[in-house]
Amino acid sequence: MNVEYVVAVSGMSGAGKTRVVRRAVEILGNAAALHFDDYISVSTYPPDLQQWLAEGADVDVWRTPRLADDIRALRAGKAIVLPESGVVVEPAEVLVLEEPFGKMRREMAGLIDLAVHIDVPIDVMLARRLLRRLSEEREQYGERLFDQLQSDLEHHVASGRLLQARGAVVARDAADVVLEGTLSIDELARAVADEVRRRR
Repeated sequence: MNVEYVVAVSGMSGAGKTRVVRRAVEILGNAAALHFDDYISVSTYPPDLQQWLAEGADVDVWRTPRLADDIRALRAGKAIVLPESGVVVEPAEVLVLEEPFGKMRREMAGLIDLAVHIDVPIDVMLARRLLRRLSEEREQYGERLFDQLQSDLEHHVASGRLLQARGAVVARDAADVVLEGTLSIDELARAVADEVRRRR
């Protein structure tokens, strides 16, 4: 079986991309998922995000050749092995891809059939990130968790909100479909699945 259709889900940190991708795969049935973070160790990112933003935020500086190769392999009916986890991903009719920039990166543009962007207000994204940190890291950090939260907020005020805003504009402008990110995960995933079924 070859992957016949690739849908990319974009959105900034806190938009719910990971959970939307997973739920959309469940709803679609004969589908597989790939996540941007599965390729961190084999990708190249801007070393200084503030400098990247000041220099015009060229999305093609973000290089993920292994991810692009794996999508091509799945389209050709070949299974792949994720570099971070060693998990084997088998080809399915539809591939739901978590890709922060949608179709904007030249490396990915020709591999994506449909780009869906989850548009979330920056204050909601910040709140979601902080809640996620509280939920996931309370036991790990203990009392130091408050230092981590303070660091998150200081980063957001200094530059994070600008990075989020710029990234959101880039991905939203390149999207075929923009979804309201304050909807529930299930509603967003169903909207992605509906768009795939309508457009295939």
